[in-house]
Amino acid sequence: MKSKFLIVVATVLFLLLTACKKSNSNNGTGTDSKYKLKTYIEDASQSSLGLVDTFAVSYDGNNRITGLSSPLVSTLYTYSSNSFTVDVLENGQPSIHEIDYINSSSLVDSSFQYNDTNDSTTEKYIYSGTQLVTLKEYNYSKVSGSQIEAQDDYTYDNNGNVIKDVNSDGMGNINTLTTVTYTDMPLTLNLGPVYLPIISKYLQASKTVKDAFGNLQESVTFSYTFDSSGRVTQETDTIDDGEIIIKKYIYAN
Repeated sequence: MKSKFLIVVATVLFLLLTACKKSNSNNGTGTDSKYKLKTYIEDASQSSLGLVDTFAVSYDGNNRITGLSSPLVSTLYTYSSNSFTVDVLENGQPSIHEIDYINSSSLVDSSFQYNDTNDSTTEKYIYSGTQLVTLKEYNYSKVSGSQIEAQDDYTYDNNGNVIKDVNSDGMGNINTLTTVTYTDMPLTLNLGPVYLPIISKYLQASKTVKDAFGNLQESVTFSYTFDSSGRVTQETDTIDDGEIIIKKYIYAN
C-alpha cells in the first residue's frame, strides 16, 4: 500500500488493497464456492477520482483468490506452504512486491514489501489467540535496519468486529482514531487471501476517522443491495464531503 500510479489509481488501489487486508474471513481452505466472485467493479465516478475500473477475479483449485486484474492495475497472489506473495502491476509494470509469512495458526505473521520507488517496509502481526490486536509497520533499509513507521491497535466488540482502530507513530503519538459500527448482516465477501486475520464478521454500517485532537477527518456511511441468495451485489460508500464510491460484485455462479 505504498506508491502508486497517479493519484486516481493510487486511491482506487488503496481502497482495493485495504478491502483485501481488513475484510477477510479465514476458513483455511478458501472462499465458499457460493461466494466466489467473477467480477469486481470499483465505481468512483461520483467522486473526485472520476474513475470506474473493472477487475476480473480468479481463484486456484483450493478456491483461494489468485488475482484481481484490470488493464489499469492488477493484484496477483501466489501461494506456497508457509507464505504467499502479493504482486501489484500498474499498466502491466511491476509496482509492489510483498511476501507474507504464515504462522502455525494459518494466519499472517509478518510481511516484507518493496516497491518501484526503492522503498522497503515490513509488518508484524500480533495476536491474542487468533484475534489481531496490533499491527506494526516498519520502514526498512540495509543501513539502518527496521525503524517503526506506524502502529494500529484494535478493539473488538463481543461479535468479533473491530470497533476502534488507534493508529499511532509507534512511539505513543496518536495519528488517527477510527471507530466503526456494524449492521446485523454477516460479512460473506472475501477479496483477499484467507490467511489474513478476521477483523470483522458483519457488514459495516458507518466509519468515522478523527485526528489526535478529535477533529473529524472523514465520516462514511455504508449501504448495500443483495441478490435472492442474500449475497451482497452492491456496496455504496457515502463520504461526508458528498463523494460516493460504489462497489459492485458479480458472482461466478
